[in-house]
Amino acid sequence: MPQSRAVASIIIPAHNESAVISRCLKSILSGSIPGEFQIIVVSNGCTDSTADIVRKDFPLVTLIDTPKASKTWALNMGDEVASIFPRIYLDADLVVTPESLRALIQPLQSEEVLAACGQMNISTSLSSFAVRSFYRIWRYNSYLKTGKFGGLFAVTKKGHSQISPFPDVTNDDEYVRRSFTDQERAYVENCHFEMTSPRSLSGLLKIRTRAIRGTKELVRIGYPDEKPQSRNLYELLAHIIKQPTLWVDALFYILISLFIQLKVSFVGIQSDQVWERDDSSRGSA
Repeated sequence: MPQSRAVASIIIPAHNESAVISRCLKSILSGSIPGEFQIIVVSNGCTDSTADIVRKDFPLVTLIDTPKASKTWALNMGDEVASIFPRIYLDADLVVTPESLRALIQPLQSEEVLAACGQMNISTSLSSFAVRSFYRIWRYNSYLKTGKFGGLFAVTKKGHSQISPFPDVTNDDEYVRRSFTDQERAYVENCHFEMTSPRSLSGLLKIRTRAIRGTKELVRIGYPDEKPQSRNLYELLAHIIKQPTLWVDALFYILISLFIQLKVSFVGIQSDQVWERDDSSRGSA
C-alpha cells in the first residue's frame, strides 16, 4: 500500500502505559493508510516498558523518551517534534478509529472553527455497581451535549497558538476547552472514542478528585467556565426527576460528587505534586 502525505499530527503522552499503549496505537493504525498520520508518543517518566513496546512493535511511530513525569511537559515536547496541522492530542488509555480521527479534523480544514472534539463512550462492563451508577447519571451532564474535551481533541494552527505552550495545569483537557468560545469549538458527532471506566469506587474517586481539583485550579488562575456549575446541576436534576428509574443511580452520583467536593475543599488545590490516577481500567486492556 503506498504511503500517503500525513493529514494530521497526533501527540500521545504516555506515563507508565505499557498495559494500554499497544491497544491505543493499533486502534489508529488498523485501517489507516501508512503515513496518513504523523504519530508521536511521548514516554514521560516511565518506569515500565512503555517506550520499549513503542520502539519494538511500532517502528513507524516517533518516540520521545523523557525522564520527567509530566503530561503538559510531554504535550509541549511532542509539539516541538510535530510538523503538521491540524494537531490531534490523544490520551494513551483511549481507543479511537482512523475513521473517527478523519471526522474530527474535517471541520478544521476550513479554519472556520479552531478546535474540535468528539463523543466519549464509556465502557463500564467491568466496573462495580457504584461506578456504573455514577456514569449512568454523568452522561446526562449538559456540557456533554457539545462534546467532551476529555483525552481527545484537535486544533488548527491558529487554535494551537491559543493554547501552546501548555501551562503546568492539572486538568489540561478543561484548560483547552475553556480557551475557546462556543463559536470557536466544533462538536463532531460522528467522532467516537472509548474510555474504560475504573473498576472500583476508589479508582473513580481518584480520577474525579483530580478533575475537580483541576477545574478549581483553572478558576484560580483565570479560566472560569462560561456556564455556572449551578446551572449544569439544575439541568441535570431536572432531567433525573422525570425518570424514577434513575433515582437510585442519582443517589450514588450525588453522594460521590459531594464527597469529592468536600475532599477537594478540605485538602485544597495546592497539592501540585499529586496526580491521582486509576490503574484498574488499564488492567482490562
